[in-house]
Amino acid sequence: MDMVKKLVGAYLIGVALVVAIYFVINAFLVDSIDVALVWTVLDVLMVIALAPALLYNYARKREECGQDPDGAVTRRYLEANVAFYATAAITILFLYNWFWQMSLGLNSPEPDNHTAWTIWAMIDTALPLVLGATGCRMLFQGNRVP
Repeated sequence: MDMVKKLVGAYLIGVALVVAIYFVINAFLVDSIDVALVWTVLDVLMVIALAPALLYNYARKREECGQDPDGAVTRRYLEANVAFYATAAITILFLYNWFWQMSLGLNSPEPDNHTAWTIWAMIDTALPLVLGATGCRMLFQGNRVP
């Protein structure tokens, strides 16, 4: 089980790095490659990565729930809750934009649709942070469960 967790953690880190790097450099690649096609592939990789990240962070949140009998907020409790709710928020934003885009049959948002571009920019900025942090936790945490 520990090996699977480490492999998933490595996958999350890989997706986080690719999304972050491609988000920064894709404007320079518009004339040389089909940028929208690359984002289509990355979207699938991102949705696959969000599922285990959400499950792992939920398990961490459940593990930390109510462990302090005095009711004080511990650092671990705060970390677990922030990780879970950040992952949930990014997942909701991602799925909303992704389903909206697929239902319209577009490879990318319309050039004049600034709202869609802004939401994608928020997603492509926050998603690598959330996936990277979760992946590092899974990969380097040791034998501690979850």
